[in-house]
Amino acid sequence: MKRSYVLYTTLCAVVVGVILCYVFVFSDEEIQRQVASTFEKIDIQTSHQTASLPPVEAAQDDEDIDTTDALEQINQIDEVYYSDTIGAYLVLTEQAEFFEVSGNGTRVNSVLQLENTGQARLDDFIGLRMVEEDLVYAVTVSGTLITIEREEGRWVERPRKQIKGLVSEDRIFGLGYDRESNRLFMMNRLADTPDLELLYIEEREIEPEKPADNETEEATEPEENVEGTEEATEETTTENVSTSDDTSSETAVSEKETPENEQDVPEEEVEEKEPETEWVLDSRQALSADGMSASIQQKFERFEGVGLVERQGRIYVLDSEELVLYTVNPEEGTINGQMVTPRVYDSTGMFLQDNEIFAIVHPEVFDLDAFVSVD
Repeated sequence: MKRSYVLYTTLCAVVVGVILCYVFVFSDEEIQRQVASTFEKIDIQTSHQTASLPPVEAAQDDEDIDTTDALEQINQIDEVYYSDTIGAYLVLTEQAEFFEVSGNGTRVNSVLQLENTGQARLDDFIGLRMVEEDLVYAVTVSGTLITIEREEGRWVERPRKQIKGLVSEDRIFGLGYDRESNRLFMMNRLADTPDLELLYIEEREIEPEKPADNETEEATEPEENVEGTEEATEETTTENVSTSDDTSSETAVSEKETPENEQDVPEEEVEEKEPETEWVLDSRQALSADGMSASIQQKFERFEGVGLVERQGRIYVLDSEELVLYTVNPEEGTINGQMVTPRVYDSTGMFLQDNEIFAIVHPEVFDLDAFVSVD
C-alpha cells in the first residue's frame, strides 16, 4: 500500500511539474523563438558538415590543393571569421585560399582557391564577414569586394566588384554588416590625420542608360521616310497586281495561313535577368575621441587598426602595435580605448566566438592555440 502511494504521488508530482514548466516557461513566445532558433542552427550546422563532397584525393599537380591533410596546408592566415550559425571557422590565407573548418578545428569541410592571377591579382585581405549561412563577403585593402556563396555543398566565388566612392587617402580595414539597413561597413583612417571613420557601403541596382534626345529625333526621321516609301510601294503594287483567279486565291490562302502558323508557335518564356548591381559608398560617420584619457589619446595618434568585431551593439578594433583595444559606439559616434595584455602583440586580426574576442597571434598555421583572448 505504501509503495503504491509513493508511486502515485511521484507520478502526480512529475505530471504537475511538466504542466507548470510548460505554462510558465515554454509558453513564453521569446523562449519558443530561442528554442526554434537553436534547432535551426543545429540543422544548418549538420548540412554544412555532412554535405556531399567528393572523396579526398591527392593532388594531381602542383597547382591543385592536396586535401589529404588540409589542416596542415592552412598557413599564412590573413583573416578568420567564426560563424555561430554554421558552427565553423572561415579562413582566408595570403595565398588567396578560402577554407571552412569545423568548430573543433580538426576537419576541413570545404576548400576554395580564389582566382589570383593576371592584372586582377588580389591584394591583402582586410575583412571577412558571413552575412547569411550561404553568403560570405571579403574585402581587400584596395577596396575590392569578393562574394563567396555556397552552392550544392561547395563554396564558389562570384564576380568581384570594386567599391565606388573611395578615395586614395582612405586607409580602410575590417568588415561588418548592419542588418537593419542591410549595409556593409568598414573602418577608415584618413592618411596623415588622427581622424577615424565608419564607412557604410550599400548595394544598388545599376540603372540602364537612357538614349539621348538627338538620337531619338534621328531615329524618327527615317521612319517618316519609310512611311512615304511604303505608300509609294503600295500604289505601284496595286497597278501591277495580276487579275488571275488562281494567283489571287493562292495569295489569299498564304495571307490567312501566316497568322494561324504564328499562333501555333508557343511563345518561349523569357527569363528575366537579375538586375546588375554595384557597391557604392553610402555615408561616412566621423568618430569622436574626446572621451579618451591622455595616455590612450597619445597612442591613438599613431593608430594602426587590426580586425573589426561586433558585440552587443559595439564595434571593437585592436591596435596590436600599441596594445590598445578600442571600443566604438556607432549610435553616439564615439571611440574609446583601453590597454590589453602584451600576448596580443603583433597580431594580424580578430574574430568573435561565443561572445569572446580572440586575436590571431600566430598566423603561420591554423591552430586553436594560436588564437588568444583579448578580453
